[in-house]
Amino acid sequence: MPRRLLSAVVALVALVAGACGDGGDGAGEADAARVVKIGVVAPLDAGLVDFGRGIRNSVQLAVDQANGRDAIPGWRIEVDAADDSSDPAKGEAAAQRLAADAAVIGVVGTYNSGVAARVAPVLAGAGIAMISPGNTDPALTLGPDAATPVRPHPTYFRMVAADNVQGPFLAHVAFDDLRARRVAVVSEAKAVSKGLADAFGAAFRAKGGAVVFTRTVPDRTTSYGDVVRAIAPLRPDVVFFGGEYDVGAEFTKQVAAGGVTVPVMGGDGLKDDKYIQAAGPASDADLASSVGAPAGSLPSTQPYVDAYARAGFGEPPSDFGAYAYDAANVLIAAAAGALAGARSVTREARAATVAAVQATDTAGVTGRVAFDRFGDTRTKVLTLYRVAQGAWKPFKTETVS
Repeated sequence: MPRRLLSAVVALVALVAGACGDGGDGAGEADAARVVKIGVVAPLDAGLVDFGRGIRNSVQLAVDQANGRDAIPGWRIEVDAADDSSDPAKGEAAAQRLAADAAVIGVVGTYNSGVAARVAPVLAGAGIAMISPGNTDPALTLGPDAATPVRPHPTYFRMVAADNVQGPFLAHVAFDDLRARRVAVVSEAKAVSKGLADAFGAAFRAKGGAVVFTRTVPDRTTSYGDVVRAIAPLRPDVVFFGGEYDVGAEFTKQVAAGGVTVPVMGGDGLKDDKYIQAAGPASDADLASSVGAPAGSLPSTQPYVDAYARAGFGEPPSDFGAYAYDAANVLIAAAAGALAGARSVTREARAATVAAVQATDTAGVTGRVAFDRFGDTRTKVLTLYRVAQGAWKPFKTETVS
């Protein structure tokens, strides 16, 4: 074949192949699915890792299932999990990295409210929906003055009841069910811990109880001798602690060693198996609230519990895993609509995802999933647990209006 004719044939074949490859409208890209990412910001390497790893794993489970059913046609969903080590500065850096990634359409996290305060503005600036499975600081949705609420970030949502609900629930159970009339209240200084303790104390007083001692200590305090010595002669019926399980266990051991033999009570940050392991026998009869109903007690949660077990994750889901799973599925459903016919994750797609999350009203494994105008959950379920025989046992579950 003459060289000139051969060149013409090669050019024609290349032209035809190119036309067949994209059809003139990018259709060829369907053979290689586009990538959209769900970010996770949680304590994975340090901090409250028992909570963070269960959150990450639950998001991965939701994404794996979604890819299996082609939940977003033409797109493959990936999880981009970033560690915050329960450190606000690390959380902010993680959020900046995720916000700069054009493939990220939503984020599940954080666990810590203090981290969320730094993460939420970053993601809001990028127009990225953020759904927390664990934050409880009311200021994240209502602003600094709950009496005149103003939503700080229209992209921020939470799956669980905040401390302005959890604190009164704990006070109600302490007064009405435990018959406590005198309490001592100790908390770390960070906003979420002090906020819960303040809400508990105010609600307990409103019911007619007496708060005989109040003390705010620096975060990560390890020595409570002076606090215990001050509490002991006051003979409270319950000692309330505002803080997480790692610090709370040390507090509880020192309370017991100081001769104060009444139960220690706390919020969702206290309710973890590591608390019992670290505090040992001193934790017996202690109490802590947590989000939702006990795992497996609702028929809707069992498929999630079974699927999580089959997936073979190295860590348990914690009480926040099911909420992270529901949060991921909300983002996936929202993204499916926002990305229909799209070629990339645009700012408009992110905005459409936020709008779809706000409009969500669906049945999740944790129950009804819907958000009010501030981004708070419309389903506020709390359970109080008590330590018995070295394990947390459900004591009372309530749906709070």
